[in-house]
Amino acid sequence: MDRDDYQHFVCIVAGDNPSEIMAEYDNNLTMPPYVVYKYEEAGAIKEKFISQYTMAMDEGLNDAQLEYIRATLQDLAEMDNDEFLNELADEEGLTIDENGNLCSTKNPEGKWSSYAMGKLFSIPFYTKDGREVFQAKKGEIDWPHIHLNGGEIYARAWEMVMEASKPKNDYERMIFENMKDKQHYFGKFGTKENYVTSNTAFWGYAFVSDKTGWMDASEQPDQFVWMSNFYNMFIKNLDDDTLLTIYECRK
Repeated sequence: MDRDDYQHFVCIVAGDNPSEIMAEYDNNLTMPPYVVYKYEEAGAIKEKFISQYTMAMDEGLNDAQLEYIRATLQDLAEMDNDEFLNELADEEGLTIDENGNLCSTKNPEGKWSSYAMGKLFSIPFYTKDGREVFQAKKGEIDWPHIHLNGGEIYARAWEMVMEASKPKNDYERMIFENMKDKQHYFGKFGTKENYVTSNTAFWGYAFVSDKTGWMDASEQPDQFVWMSNFYNMFIKNLDDDTLLTIYECRK
């Protein structure tokens, strides 16, 4: 997954007042103007942009993408600092104050533009009394049912498709027939362990509580580390009476 492309994502909220916890991270909040880029740092900021575009040319881009970067680098090279700041202000929706600084009124802590209780694309909690819900106390949830359950069949799917293992029964033959031409899909996971964990671990793109603040997968350089460790990092040590809520969010 490309974490920057997660325009819709799942957030797990821990706390008795989940809507109040979420409120701090509303992208729609308007803040008093604050400086994003200082005028006197324009040259250094421009050089940083140039460096980032230059490094991007080594990332296996297609011809159209490379041509776009070359044109952008040429434009940057020809701009003076004032022109660069004006261009940057237009691109990022910033204003320029009387000192030439670029300012914003957007919420710097903003993470979501809208959210609702899980329903459309999130996997619900499964409670010990057999209910599927999107809000429950930690101790009410049947964690073995929803966390790292069923890994054996995912491992067999990988082995059959990627390691040429033969199906051992009719169920495995059905899985193989459905997945045998999807080597490219499996390859995106890198390893069998990543594939199994991604499909069986309980995780969300984001987690938030009063104690931790907002944390999400964009802060983790390895997406599979985030998926694999989410339960242990955020859920395992919570008190059983902690209320957990699954929200579906839009950036």
